[in-house]
Amino acid sequence: MAIIETRADDFDGSTPAETMTFSVAGKEYAIDLNEEHRKELEDVLAEMEEKLRRFTAAARPLGRATRKTRTASSSNASGETAKVRAWAQENGYEVKDRGRISAEIMEAYRNRSRKG
Repeated sequence: MAIIETRADDFDGSTPAETMTFSVAGKEYAIDLNEEHRKELEDVLAEMEEKLRRFTAAARPLGRATRKTRTASSSNASGETAKVRAWAQENGYEVKDRGRISAEIMEAYRNRSRKG
């Protein structure tokens, strides 16, 4: 005897449906959606990703960086951070000689050419 499995949309019970996974605020979700509802979910997630872009650009990702990535970013960043520190001091920002540069200063440095 053969067993046939059919996935049904979790909203309206229609078939066929496929399981979609996503995570929000550290919680992972799975939901079975037909093509129409899958598109809706993808649109919502794309909109949220766009709205979060400002925050994700400033945030640091969690997880372990590979040694190669860490080395590459450190060597590239050292020259840039010296420039940022010099610019910040010249423009009245309080910045230490060592350590992390604040997000406020980094954003001001990135936007410096936009000021007229």
